[in-house]
Amino acid sequence: MFKKIIIPVLVLGIFSLILVSYTQGQTKSYYSGDALVFQNKIYITTANTGSMELFVLNNKQIELLAKVRPFDERFGKYGDFYDSYLRQEEGHLYVYAVTNFSIYKYEFNNKQLILVDTIRNSYWEWYNRVGDIDGKLASFSANNVKIWNDNLQVVNEYEFSNSEIPYNVRGNDKYLVNVQNNHIYVYDRASRQIIKEIPINLKTSRSAHQVYIDSNNDLYIVDDYYAKKFSLDGKMLASFKHLDYEGYDMAASGYSQAVYFSNGIGVVKLNKNDFKLEDWVFTNGIAGLRGWAMGMDVVSLNGDKIVVFNNSNILVLDDQLNKIASIAATEEDESSYPTENMYLNLDKNRAAPNTEVYLNGGGFVPNESLEIDFAGTKTSLNADIRGRFTQSLFVPDLTADNYDIKVTGQSSGLHYSISFSIE
Repeated sequence: MFKKIIIPVLVLGIFSLILVSYTQGQTKSYYSGDALVFQNKIYITTANTGSMELFVLNNKQIELLAKVRPFDERFGKYGDFYDSYLRQEEGHLYVYAVTNFSIYKYEFNNKQLILVDTIRNSYWEWYNRVGDIDGKLASFSANNVKIWNDNLQVVNEYEFSNSEIPYNVRGNDKYLVNVQNNHIYVYDRASRQIIKEIPINLKTSRSAHQVYIDSNNDLYIVDDYYAKKFSLDGKMLASFKHLDYEGYDMAASGYSQAVYFSNGIGVVKLNKNDFKLEDWVFTNGIAGLRGWAMGMDVVSLNGDKIVVFNNSNILVLDDQLNKIASIAATEEDESSYPTENMYLNLDKNRAAPNTEVYLNGGGFVPNESLEIDFAGTKTSLNADIRGRFTQSLFVPDLTADNYDIKVTGQSSGLHYSISFSIE
């Protein structure tokens, strides 16, 4: 990872075999995603498995909150999400996800993930990625970058793209950047032109790289030999020699003069100004599983928290690069997904204690074990082959008030609630 450490060629081969064994097996690989601090909690999302997955960091555990796939009603089968992105709007947490020609908008509210909007373009533009440009929602296709408002209306568009690695296109209020063909391309949003091409050193053109742009419009990137800092005109301002592994992402601290980068075998912390080494960690085995540090995001909550998409797991580190928590990737069962949006219905929404009521619902995994929690009284049952159920319940003998009836899928973690008034 550093120029003072020598790793034999044999070890490089071992790491390559580790990566191949994970990406070609049944277990899905985590290589990119997004993280956000919302109401003093760190939320993480990724769509690397084909499902949009939402996690939260609770103390020292990463918990899966939701896992959904797009269902195509025209063909009666599931598709794949390609990317997902977290966004806070007017005090609410939303997750955006893209697939084919569609953008999905979910709200995470009251411990539930609710689909609130979907748009599908009619001009056959394939969305590869969704993310952020200068605090605004952005979509990335093979043709362009589009900027959207909160109502999913396009407010700006730029003919700047990377058809092979859409992950590499980033930006701020003035510029867009792309890593392709061994260069950083800088695009001026005002003139709508590429204004600079900066050469870098990559062993392969088909690799993912995130360029960080600071408030001075200096560019930070890690290639396959050095972490580098450039001025906008291409002048090298600082560099740091790492172990010649493939560089991936670079991101900055929200608290201190530090930048972090990932290069497969681990994560390195540098001083932002002179690129002097401050700390480092190998991520293989740190989570109890083989790791390969690729995508990375840095958020600020009581110091830096570095979220690493570490191939076999998602890993969260503190600003001293100590492990806080991790969650392992699991095998995907392609046949076990809900076939419709979640819903609950009651034959009556208010009644006296000990009255029998009927609850039905759907949107769960076919044949999944379910738990109904009616104001503390729990009932177990199974969904049918369509992920639906019907169940009679007796109103608990409680003081007159409003209570929730919550249904939770025991394998998927999906849950939904409906309000009931006890008279």
